[in-house]
Parts: sequence; C-alpha cells; structure tokens
Amino acid sequence: MSMNNEHLRMAEIHRERGKRHYENGEIKEAVEDFTEAYKFDPRDPEVLYKLAEIYGAAGFIDPAVDFLQKSLRENYMNINSWIMLANLYAQKGGGYLDLALEQLNQTAAIDPNNTMVFYLRGNILAQKGRTEEAIEALRKSLEIDPNNAYAKHDLEAIAPQ
Repeated sequence: MSMNNEHLRMAEIHRERGKRHYENGEIKEAVEDFTEAYKFDPRDPEVLYKLAEIYGAAGFIDPAVDFLQKSLRENYMNINSWIMLANLYAQKGGGYLDLALEQLNQTAAIDPNNTMVFYLRGNILAQKGRTEEAIEALRKSLEIDPNNAYAKHDLEAIAPQ
C-alpha cells in the first residue's frame, strides 16, 4: 500500500470521526479530527467545508473564508459553499458586500432557483441601501419558498405591509 493510500485512509478515518463528533455537538473534538483529516488530505472538499462551517459559526470569518475557497477549488458545484462564502463576506460588510454579490451570481449560475441566493441578495442590497432591488430579491426568494423565514423577516423589516 502506497503512502498516499495510507494518507487517504487516515484522512477518511478522521473525517468520519469528525462528522460523528460534529453531529453530537462535540465541536472541539470535531475540529481536532477535521484538522487531522486536513493534514492527511488537504484537498477533501467535505472536510474543508465542515471546518469553514465551524470557524464561521464561531466568528472566525477569515479562516472560514480560506477553507471555503479551498473547498470550492475542489468542488466548484457545491451550492452550500458558495452561499456560505457570500454570507461570510456579507458579515464582513463594507467593501466585501460586492464580493458577496459576486459569489451569489456564481451560485445563481449553478442553481438559478435557490431561495437562499435571493434571500442573501436581498439582505446585502438592503445593507447597501438599494431598497427597491432588495425588496424584489426577497419577494423572489419567497416566490421560490414561501416558508423562507429569513426572507419573510427581512421583507417585513424593509417593506412593512
């Protein structure tokens, strides 16, 4: 068995263990295992995505962005990665809002009817003061999924009935 196969096997063991920890809410242990998996296989898009998710939720936006960009290099079609990346840029605010919109355009090219893409677009346009466009995007989000609570909330906030 080549060293490479051994590395991939170890990466898989740590990835699966990390996922179990994550599902059980053992975040510290999950990070340790995902980090080990990453050392054995730095190109596993699932591990990169999970690390981004954990770091992003903890408020460590820059490392989360870094992991997501790497994950997207390995799996360009992962809609959730594009959406999370746009969301992280939106959280950074300022000049990053335009970057967030770019990520959403990428996502829409892959999945043109994603309610979260339109919700986030609306949210970002509202932050930029482009209220009419924001309302349009949020309405489109609710057209796709009438139960999108985020879109409902934001629409009520910027366009009270």
